[in-house]
Amino acid sequence: MLNLKTQAALAAALLFAGAAGAATTNGIANGGFETINTATNLPFGWAGGDSSAPVLSNEAHSGVYSMLLSRPGGFGGSALEQNSLSDGGLPALTAANVGDTPWLSFWVKGDVSPTGNAKYSVSYIGDGGGVLYDSGLQHFMDGNAKTDWTQISFQAATIPAGTQAVRFFINTAVGPLLDGRVNAIYIDDIQLTLTTAPVPEPSSYALLAGGLAVLGMAARRRRA
Repeated sequence: MLNLKTQAALAAALLFAGAAGAATTNGIANGGFETINTATNLPFGWAGGDSSAPVLSNEAHSGVYSMLLSRPGGFGGSALEQNSLSDGGLPALTAANVGDTPWLSFWVKGDVSPTGNAKYSVSYIGDGGGVLYDSGLQHFMDGNAKTDWTQISFQAATIPAGTQAVRFFINTAVGPLLDGRVNAIYIDDIQLTLTTAPVPEPSSYALLAGGLAVLGMAARRRRA
């Protein structure tokens, strides 16, 4: 049985070995849409598409702005997307991100109409633009309305080696507008929580080595 002094030395070494700690960052740039390109009146870092382009809105969950995805006349869709590297301007993911399973969350309110739906996807992009993982389209509104801001959450798959960027895509699509209902959903506060693996500091390695040396000496004394 190790004495208390030896146990304390080992515990201290193991504790301080992880002293650098894990860091969390948002893998989505400008997820609250608060940084605006005045030339286009749209948020920096985002691209829009489909038959009806998304528009900036003051119907915000927090801050000043949200993004409105809508097809006012029906029969079409509206989409918003970001590649964190090429669109968002964030640094490329590194080996420190490999093995992480990030959480995605965003806030939504609005109506997709009886014939509409809304969906999103998360993809990991490798060097050269190849897709290493795609969550597939995740439906979060099908013909229903959310009159209050509601948080949507999703745990993405483990980040594989070689991942350079994250791609986030969200859209609404609709057929004919029925029952006097519209197709219009508001999106805000998009967060993809990336956790970077802790990297022990040089002093932590010294503490760990010291603790192991103490254990070795104690074991030798016991054998003697």
